[in-house]
Amino acid sequence: MTTEIAKQQGPQMIRCYGQSLEPQDRSKHRAWIGVRVSALLENYWQTKPSEATLEMIYQDWIDELDHFTREEITAACRSWVSANPRRKPNFGDISALVVADRAERRAALPKPPEPEARPLPEDVEARRKAAEEIMAGFVSRHRQGHAQ
Repeated sequence: MTTEIAKQQGPQMIRCYGQSLEPQDRSKHRAWIGVRVSALLENYWQTKPSEATLEMIYQDWIDELDHFTREEITAACRSWVSANPRRKPNFGDISALVVADRAERRAALPKPPEPEARPLPEDVEARRKAAEEIMAGFVSRHRQGHAQ
């Protein structure tokens, strides 16, 4: 699902936050994501899955959300709960919200100025003719050297 959304929105420039962290900090970040996801999903369980199943569910969430900052994840979780209070999200829903928020923020940034057009030499044809004469002389000298 996330891939389909990304294709619709065009190429994404996703900064891989988790990969930019030192190993110890990344472990803390991933543990924090597990706790955040647990808090998010807690109210949606009718019957809580087994510990082994929960571990697999959380691992999928952690792998998906590892690329995003705590602030982005928290904002997306809050946005989801506000918009969908009765529907349990999956990790693709939260990831898509972060990607959409990033796209909005990127679109709001000022556009870089257009590069200045470089002026063309005044006498393009004269320069082109001179270049052809130089190349013709080079080619004829090069052929003469091989003929000897």
